[in-house]
Amino acid sequence: MQKSLNPINNPVTYPRELFVDDNGMYMPGKIMKCQMGGDSMQPTINPCELIAFADCGGQVSVPGIYVFTREVFGRSCVFVKRIEPMPDGTLLIISDNHHYETFTLDVDEQSDMQVYGRVIASMTMRKFV
Repeated sequence: MQKSLNPINNPVTYPRELFVDDNGMYMPGKIMKCQMGGDSMQPTINPCELIAFADCGGQVSVPGIYVFTREVFGRSCVFVKRIEPMPDGTLLIISDNHHYETFTLDVDEQSDMQVYGRVIASMTMRKFV
């Protein structure tokens, strides 16, 4: 019996691997980047790490870590969170840092949510000069 590999924290052998989707299709034009601003995803993603995320067409169809925006107190805020879509259309929003609570978004609460992509890699940034 073969063991399935955990896709989290697998080393990247060739840089081209960052630009391949789950079906093995090469997609360099659909990769975006941002920098992690907080500690809500520690230890998976640390503050100040550079995040690469793939365009997912604005949809959360499979569980994963996503970059999205939502309105909070009248302004648009960027979030990087683990999201699990539920069969009834609700989304389970999870922070890997246990100091943050998990919450759900009902279908009607998702109206102000814009999903930009699914996180495919992160990289620690250090300045040497």
